[in-house]
Amino acid sequence: MSAITDFFQKIQNQIVEIQTTINQIKTSWENFQKFWDLFFTLVPWEVLLLLIFSVILLSIFSSISPSTPKANLTISVVFLAFLWLYFWSLFSKEVSYSKVIFSSLYILIPLHAIGVGQWVYGFGKKMYWKKRRVSPKQWEAALHQISLDYHNFMGKAHGFHNAIPENRETIELELNRLETSLQGIKTLLSNRKSMEATKGDLDSKTVS
Repeated sequence: MSAITDFFQKIQNQIVEIQTTINQIKTSWENFQKFWDLFFTLVPWEVLLLLIFSVILLSIFSSISPSTPKANLTISVVFLAFLWLYFWSLFSKEVSYSKVIFSSLYILIPLHAIGVGQWVYGFGKKMYWKKRRVSPKQWEAALHQISLDYHNFMGKAHGFHNAIPENRETIELELNRLETSLQGIKTLLSNRKSMEATKGDLDSKTVS
């Protein structure tokens, strides 16, 4: 009797395990569907297809010009966007230009956002150092900048002394920076002289 009870208990346990496995598979499938629903909500299928074909076309352009991957991908996206519009207009009277433009920008904006950010950062850094050279606020900072630019210039000049024509632009750039720093310290010196002269005039008027 106990053997029969154990047999049915084992069958019941197996049924429970099978039900648990089925529920786990069902939950995994639902999570899988939710993931792709969310994915295609964030990334429309048109964008995904455009990206896939752009990458395929990119491999062709990269074989021609391997040093410009960003430009190659941009050309691929724009070219496929025009093809998309062309074939869409052949088979349909109403063409959604906004959908094509949106799909293209969905790829192009992230592609160029990093480059634009790097350009803005580089431009801001360049303007900061130019202002620091042209209009120094403190005498010690101006002297430090001249010393730094002088050593950079001498390092470039000595390093390129066997190939000056090929590196003329680099040497001229360092020389211009040194000249700008010298002009900045001259301006700071002139401002100090003007301030001292103004202060002397005020003191003399006060005494009189």
